[in-house]
Amino acid sequence: MLMDVHDEWIGKSFPDFNLISNNGELLKLSDIKGQWSVLFFYPKDGSPGCTIESCAFRDRHDEIVEAGGNLYGISSDSTQTHQNFRKKHNLQYTLLTDSKGQLAKKMQLKRTFGILRSRVTFIVDPKGIVRGVVTSQFNPYKHIQYTLKILMSKDE
Repeated sequence: MLMDVHDEWIGKSFPDFNLISNNGELLKLSDIKGQWSVLFFYPKDGSPGCTIESCAFRDRHDEIVEAGGNLYGISSDSTQTHQNFRKKHNLQYTLLTDSKGQLAKKMQLKRTFGILRSRVTFIVDPKGIVRGVVTSQFNPYKHIQYTLKILMSKDE
């Protein structure tokens, strides 16, 4: 299996962040510690690949929660855009705004063709340590499959 370009994060602390949620509340790393968290970065609300990925996470949300995970989508879109996107696609999880791309820069997310921010999912344990990473710009379903694999094997 090829090494993911973001695998260097595995075993390291997820960096602190201050992001605004779709409902206007500030969310920090300390708010999600104590629980398994799935943070998936995606380029843009409403784009075809991002809609597929977001809806695929929606469709498997119950399984993620049952496996002990809390789900957060992150893009540079505004809170209003996130609200509209959530409503249109019945997304039940929180979307976070990284408007200036500061967290994406901390995470050293690569750009596809130098334009689009990478589609990357981080699975973070209750202590804030990254336990899994998946990058796949063109296969959004890979993110969900990998996420469930990591969450379901976390107690082994």
